[in-house]
Amino acid sequence: MNAIRYIRALACLSAVLVALSSASCGNSSGSATFAGLSPELPAQLPLGSGGVAIDMSGMWSIEDAVIIESNSVAPTPPLNGTLFEMEPTRIAAIGGLSVAPSDLAILVGVPLVSYVNVVDSSTVFYGIIVDQRASGGLRVETALAGGSVGPDTISVEAYNSTQAPNEVVPTFTRARYRLARVAGTTPLLHRPEELDFVDFVSVAFGDN
Repeated sequence: MNAIRYIRALACLSAVLVALSSASCGNSSGSATFAGLSPELPAQLPLGSGGVAIDMSGMWSIEDAVIIESNSVAPTPPLNGTLFEMEPTRIAAIGGLSVAPSDLAILVGVPLVSYVNVVDSSTVFYGIIVDQRASGGLRVETALAGGSVGPDTISVEAYNSTQAPNEVVPTFTRARYRLARVAGTTPLLHRPEELDFVDFVSVAFGDN
């Protein structure tokens, strides 16, 4: 009888340990699942950002833009003062230009290969790919990932790469900047045909 009770006690202890292990694994997978919500982009959320829920809607301005990595000979960072107009679920405009897919397709002159534009209460992800190498042009990829660090500040990593038909490795620039909330500012929206795609990319993502 004592042996049977001992075996039952071990079985109960084993069940408890399995339950605790499953709970621990569940928490780990929860974190992984949360991180997995981030779109697959070449820009990553800056460390320590995205943990504070804020009102992401409104006007934001680039500040303190710096290059953190590049294989270009003379890269330039995004332009300080460039305005972002954000809505609750997406970026509406950058530099006064609508960034809706249809408007960008008009700006580039070809359909977009890829388009990501997601905003929630603490993060923003944006990215586009345009590929004109078949006609002798460039493959251009831009991306940004940003996370809130305060009620009026978003920390952002931005990425821009270009690749010519004869290039094996793209030329890229990776930058970091802050988006600071701008109160009471209304952007001047341009028609797509009034701006150059290269200029649009350089002001928000840097130039190679």
